[in-house]
Amino acid sequence: MKRSSCGGALAIGALAATWTFPATAQTVTGGHSAAAGFLLVMTERFEFTVAQLPALGAHILALPQTVGGRTALLLVGIVVAGLIAEFVARLVLSRARVSAFDRLASKTPLRAFFRALLLDALALVALAVAGRLVLGLLGPSDSLGSRLGQMVLHALVYWRAFNLVFRAFLRPHLAEGRIAPVDDGTARRLLVALDFVILLPLLGSLVARALDATGANREMTSAAIILYVPVIAVLLVVVVWRWRFDMAAWLTAMVPPTGISRQLKLDAARNWWMGGLAFYVLLGAASVYAALTESGTAARGLSVIESALIALLLFETLMHRITRHIVSELPMAGDVVADCVRLLVRLYVAILIAEALMVRVLAAATADEWVAHDRGAKVAAITAVAIYAGWRFLKYRMDSYIASNPLPSADASGDSEDDVQVAASRLRTLMPLLRVVAGATIAVIGGLLVLSELGVNITPLIAGASVFGLAVSFGSQSLVRDIVSGIFFLAEDSFRIGEYVDCSKVKGTVEGFSVRSLKLRHQNGQLHIVPFGQVGHITNFSRDWTVVKFNIAFANGTDIELLRKTVKKIGLAMMEEAAYKPILLDPPKMQGVVDIKDNSVIVRFKFMARPKNPTLVQRMVIRRMYEQFPALGIQFASGNTYPFPLPATPAVPPQAAEPTARSAAPAEASPRAAE
Repeated sequence: MKRSSCGGALAIGALAATWTFPATAQTVTGGHSAAAGFLLVMTERFEFTVAQLPALGAHILALPQTVGGRTALLLVGIVVAGLIAEFVARLVLSRARVSAFDRLASKTPLRAFFRALLLDALALVALAVAGRLVLGLLGPSDSLGSRLGQMVLHALVYWRAFNLVFRAFLRPHLAEGRIAPVDDGTARRLLVALDFVILLPLLGSLVARALDATGANREMTSAAIILYVPVIAVLLVVVVWRWRFDMAAWLTAMVPPTGISRQLKLDAARNWWMGGLAFYVLLGAASVYAALTESGTAARGLSVIESALIALLLFETLMHRITRHIVSELPMAGDVVADCVRLLVRLYVAILIAEALMVRVLAAATADEWVAHDRGAKVAAITAVAIYAGWRFLKYRMDSYIASNPLPSADASGDSEDDVQVAASRLRTLMPLLRVVAGATIAVIGGLLVLSELGVNITPLIAGASVFGLAVSFGSQSLVRDIVSGIFFLAEDSFRIGEYVDCSKVKGTVEGFSVRSLKLRHQNGQLHIVPFGQVGHITNFSRDWTVVKFNIAFANGTDIELLRKTVKKIGLAMMEEAAYKPILLDPPKMQGVVDIKDNSVIVRFKFMARPKNPTLVQRMVIRRMYEQFPALGIQFASGNTYPFPLPATPAVPPQAAEPTARSAAPAEASPRAAE
């Protein structure tokens, strides 16, 4: 009798009550609904299967005569000989394994891992050879003993193969070669737990196949499954509960230290055991249901899910081991490739799990009906991986450009005399905004493509987005104005990060911007955030060139012509110096007398320079005047007119002046100084 496995888990829950009180169940359901009919059929199947228990007991009691003492000993010998051969081989190869890790683990951990795995595989080969030798003593291949021996040997190799893989990742006694991020004690306990996870269902399958091989009919095999599957399910639940903290330590150690979903991942890793308990309870129920209906589809589907999840765990652990040395905030190309491979494997596992659930466990679709969905899901997965890979490599290039072109500080052109970068390039200024726009565009278009491949009609989504955008545009006119104004300001290259601008209401150094607002850092430290829609005009003080004018007071009777010639020499000399040649466009010169006070003459000077750091040039010009003028008889005004003390002799020879000294003077060098 073959029934849909959709109600398998639910049927097991109601089966005991229905079997105990069949009349009551029929009365409650009215005896006419499909559920009532299903429960009655399940009750009949259960009663019929339980009725086979005496025959099953008689069959088991007759097994010693059926199998024979010699065959039974040889079956045990297959297991013993295989395990001894594996142990001896591992012991012989242990030195080579340790040597491989000592030589390769620090430089090429993957090579060391696979070399040790190859050595463990040799031990598995020794197990298979030893078991095969004992199997040959059981007679012809078509005899009962030989068939039972083949089952035992296959189960043994299957178990030890999984143990080999788990041991390769855990290495309880060799921390240098351990892939899983756990300590020695946790590794030992987890190896035992994973052995139980594989061995217990394997023993159940071996018992069922052995009963069938020894002549038991399907009803007796189903009765045996009903007896021992709950025991196996309970033992698996105990395994999950007993080693829940050890597995949580493994999972939490692989959670990235940063990320917006870090806490969610940590909670899922710590509480994994809840899903594990529910899964093995459901697996036991599905196995009992399969025994009653003679259809193991649901149980096989859950087994596929279990295998896929274990394989995903091992893959994620290996990828974590490969990439855990990457500690830089800027992802490298290898990290980007690893993330793309991770996504591809995760999507493939998700497709396998979806197929197992929909086709085998829930029976929501047949295998033929699922083919179209499977093809669409795989195309969608490939599309998603391609889109994600394109975005990650684009983001990688953008992040690399941003890291190699750091932004200038807000006070770079204020007081610093170092050769600093005052303004960022236009591309560097726009890069953060371009990254956000590119990410949003790729996410929207990629999401629509993936949904389309999955068979979702995206036309209503596009229409709904259009209507929503129209509603937002009418309801948020100021926001739209800010965004549109910002687009035009950026398109016209009105400002760049690091430039000093005046936008009518406030002024400061451009520190950043978003889609709708501009961030200006005042020279006193205040941060102004100005929506683009409120920016009437922009005056950029950091573009192309700037003219700096400043006044100095001299004593009455100063030789103005000598002053002019001396300043001209100072300016021409600075134009030839490597430190000032890239900055100066027009040498410092005297403009003339602008005012006469009681005891001083006010003279104005000017020069043209690039707006990188004009105050540096101004300070150096004033310093050289201060050092050279007294020796030429040019005296600064005395008294309270000007704050310079007059040295008796030059403190430093003119040719030894360094472009790093600081001095104070009234200046019009930059808007910051003017404020």
